[in-house]
Amino acid sequence: MNSTTRHDPYLLLDGPACGAKALGRARAVAALQAAVVFAACEPAAAATLAPSQAAFGQVPWIALVLAVLVVAVLAGAVIAALMLHRRAGRAVEEAQRLTSLFDVIAEGILVCSGLQIVAANTSICRQTGIGADEVGDLMLSSFIRDADAIERLLSDRDVQLETQIHARDGTTVEVEMGARTIHYAGAPRRLLEIRDIGERKQTQERVSFLAHHDVLTGLPNRDVLQARLTQCIEEGRLCAIIWVDLDRFKQMNDAHGHAMGDRILRTVAEKLKFELPAGTVIARFGGDEFVVLYENLQDALEARLVGQQLRRLLNRSIDLGERTTTVGASVGVAVYPHDATSADDLLKNADLALHFAKAGGRGKCRQFTDALGQQRQRRMALSAQLRGAIENGDIQAFFQPLVHTRDLRASGFETLSRWFHPDFGPVPPPEFVRLAEENGLIDALTDVMLHYAVDAARQWPADVRVSVNVSPIQLNSELVDRVRETIKSSGLDPRRLELEVTEDVLIKDFEQTASMFARLRSLGIQVAMDDFGSGYTSMGNLRQLNFERIKIDRIFTMDLPNHRRSAAIVRSMFVLARELNLDVTVEGVETEEQFAFLRDQGCTEVQGFLFSKPKPLAAFTDPKSLSFAAPAPASEPTAPSAALIELGEHRKRA
Repeated sequence: MNSTTRHDPYLLLDGPACGAKALGRARAVAALQAAVVFAACEPAAAATLAPSQAAFGQVPWIALVLAVLVVAVLAGAVIAALMLHRRAGRAVEEAQRLTSLFDVIAEGILVCSGLQIVAANTSICRQTGIGADEVGDLMLSSFIRDADAIERLLSDRDVQLETQIHARDGTTVEVEMGARTIHYAGAPRRLLEIRDIGERKQTQERVSFLAHHDVLTGLPNRDVLQARLTQCIEEGRLCAIIWVDLDRFKQMNDAHGHAMGDRILRTVAEKLKFELPAGTVIARFGGDEFVVLYENLQDALEARLVGQQLRRLLNRSIDLGERTTTVGASVGVAVYPHDATSADDLLKNADLALHFAKAGGRGKCRQFTDALGQQRQRRMALSAQLRGAIENGDIQAFFQPLVHTRDLRASGFETLSRWFHPDFGPVPPPEFVRLAEENGLIDALTDVMLHYAVDAARQWPADVRVSVNVSPIQLNSELVDRVRETIKSSGLDPRRLELEVTEDVLIKDFEQTASMFARLRSLGIQVAMDDFGSGYTSMGNLRQLNFERIKIDRIFTMDLPNHRRSAAIVRSMFVLARELNLDVTVEGVETEEQFAFLRDQGCTEVQGFLFSKPKPLAAFTDPKSLSFAAPAPASEPTAPSAALIELGEHRKRA
């Protein structure tokens, strides 16, 4: 902008009116100047014609015609000047209206003549930090540094692109810009529409992140790991899948709440990221499972060593701020190409190795082997055939007596399921019961055992009870209804039926568990805690749930009576039973010494191979089969437990 323009009062009008008014002013001045020239020429023209008039005999009409022409020209010039002025006024008014419209638009608006910015609305001024009075002095390159974007915006085509605007405070704004040509203030200009897409970009990036990452830990998810694993396999690189499962997370989560569980998961994620090399893909597969893709291995042994390293890391205590805890971990490892040749199979085999690590007592690390692969095939076959085995009666009921220590008669029988598979032989109950839980068949299996139990009980004396094991996941209204229907249809005295649950029930929803226990007790059915002491026991919950009986796990019996600590633990359990008014059954009694110790402590009921292994019902239909021979006395009997004697007297009085 030259000095003449900057000092012309007419051109100092701000906003888009500036250009229109300048144009109108210039055209009006030119028209008036032309009129003045014509007026000045009239006398000269008359003087020039005078000799001619004389020569031609004084012809006055020629002068008259010339005068009329001059007047006409002057009038035309004045009219043209007025029209140009009016047109310029309309252009000014149009520009002013456009400017007013621009200011109410939320998007940024720039009007450019080449690189020169001739108008800008309030939104873009606010966004870039410029004042309205500065607009006419700025170039488009003041805001946009991308030369290619500027070239496209100033072309004669309609354009849509994404770029960045640089504000005066140094911030950069992601924008979407559209450009088109318009007539503005009487001349073609480029109109730039500017939309802030910073928030939209952030939202898109957040959505993209969430689509590929775990929300809680920020770790990649299954899709990211599988894509990277597929790439490794396609490139033929030696790599391993290390599958990590937290052993005690569920107990901690149920006992201390989900907030504490979330903190544990985040802490474990941070520990894994710190321990493993940068760039290692660590994914959370949901729940308490983490999967590591370990690349650039030297050999298969390195993968197992890394798995052992992670197992040791997570078996140490975890500092959670206000508390310290240990969750422990089991680990499964599979290596490409030794253990699988595809991404899916490698993941499956690592998961299978993890399964056997957990089955081996947790806190272990197992690497996939061909033997595990064969076990997987066995497991798949059993899963496929389990429903048929339940429905066809292939799973049978065996019974093991509960023996009263005073008269050595059967006071009850535990119902135990047995599956004799035609191809695999005897299938261990923990194996097929776990499969039943995983495949939604546990209710059907329990119903079969319930019917076997009540049918057997009707063949025994009225003082002999029968017990059935129930999975903790079955404690719901449907179980109560099925038990009620079974009792009603069989006509069995409900006091002769006992349901056994493990200590895992104490870490489930306490309110629901307590409600189910109350409903079962209202039917007259007894509830016993099986394998007491081997799991997670909350003494407060044990008191409130009102068990009738605890069954002390065999792990405390096997070393009796010589193991001092085992003996002390068993004695303390007797004291606990007395305080909670509970009956006690001791499992796993296999020697005469164990029986003598327990009897001398005042134990009233035992179960174990010393008296009988589990057998079919036919072995216990004869009344004589309900009595057992007395074991030989121990060489050094111990003193009876005062706690158990007192409990026995209390029971008699009751």
